[in-house]
Amino acid sequence: MYKFETKTNEAGEIENVINHKPEGYNPTTGIYASSYIFKGDWEDELKALKFTRRHGEHKEVLKTDADKGIDEQYLYNAFRSPDGKETTTDMTQADFWQEESPDSCQYTPSYHNSPQLRAILDWFQCDKTRIRIFQQQPGAYMQMHTDFDNQRGTSQHGETLRIFVQLTDQPGGAWYRFKTADSEVSINLQKGQFLIFNPDHTGHQTQNLTEVPRNAFMLVVKRNAWLDALTKNETMTFINVNEIAEQKKAV
Repeated sequence: MYKFETKTNEAGEIENVINHKPEGYNPTTGIYASSYIFKGDWEDELKALKFTRRHGEHKEVLKTDADKGIDEQYLYNAFRSPDGKETTTDMTQADFWQEESPDSCQYTPSYHNSPQLRAILDWFQCDKTRIRIFQQQPGAYMQMHTDFDNQRGTSQHGETLRIFVQLTDQPGGAWYRFKTADSEVSINLQKGQFLIFNPDHTGHQTQNLTEVPRNAFMLVVKRNAWLDALTKNETMTFINVNEIAEQKKAV
């Protein structure tokens, strides 16, 4: 776990500083870059998926998509959605500001037909609402922004966090950038590494400067004690996705 800060050098330039924080991080205002790394062979499953453009139904989503710069360079495949369809990436209830409930979503055929990718999702022991793979095309750039997951309410199901799981290797050119009240940092994740943050309080943006698409899971989840304990791990830990998939098959 890390605490991200900014410092000014002698030339007056802002520098990103990553400080180890053994006591963990504040899930509401911080960024957790995992010391866990998923290991597996999910490339063929990724190739088999059909990705489509996002189709927002609410005016709030359409406006924020325009502000973020989302266009045809961003493709999606849903693994969990309100109607169980791979092409539905957002909540479909009539009242956009209704609190998002895990019970309102169901797994899609992509989830059921992709045992390696499914094993990654099943490893996270928390309530999940929407899950999708976000495919960012070469050269695509998303503006710095915050979201409104928790503005929809937290009274029934608690605080909403997001988890990004990097699914492809993007050496040196595909990054996430985060901005909090006191820090700003760019992170280039390893394949299989993940991030946890509160999307309402933490500004976030992405850019893909490589020549290949960047694929990442985006999970909308509810904070619980298991997630809080997860972020206190200090040891680099590899998670064998093949073993998880085989164990699921045997049950």
